[in-house]
Amino acid sequence: MSEGARALALKIFNILAEAEAKAHNRPVSEVHFHEVGAIDSIVDIVAAAVCFDDLKIDEVIIPRICEGTGTVRCQHGMLPVPVPAVLNIAERYGLPLSIMDRRGEYVTPTGAAFAAAVMTSTSLPEILIPKKTGLGAGKREHELPGILRAILI
Repeated sequence: MSEGARALALKIFNILAEAEAKAHNRPVSEVHFHEVGAIDSIVDIVAAAVCFDDLKIDEVIIPRICEGTGTVRCQHGMLPVPVPAVLNIAERYGLPLSIMDRRGEYVTPTGAAFAAAVMTSTSLPEILIPKKTGLGAGKREHELPGILRAILI
């Protein structure tokens, strides 16, 4: 693992820890990640950090992140969507949340933490030339598919 990937993964985990600590009104040193601490989440964060670092991207523009409404069942019981950790991250790092008229959790704390860790701007250039486009789909079934689209410009 490169130093850049390691630094990014640690940044993502720190953002998550801060958000969970605020949500539970505890110091960061007392945070237990529950879902985030699961092996698959650790692998997701590390793999995303490695891939991102390998691409050598130095600017990330996120004009908006679309989130649903309603509630979601998690380790802590039923929580409103957006969940507290996502709102804490959006508030602290200026993530541009757009609340859709759709039920379901479309933005996880891990996804919000990754976005916060890499975002450099929320403003797209007036003119852009797409070089590559990538799509990824989430596993949950919602009214709309949970899709992340990244465009290299």
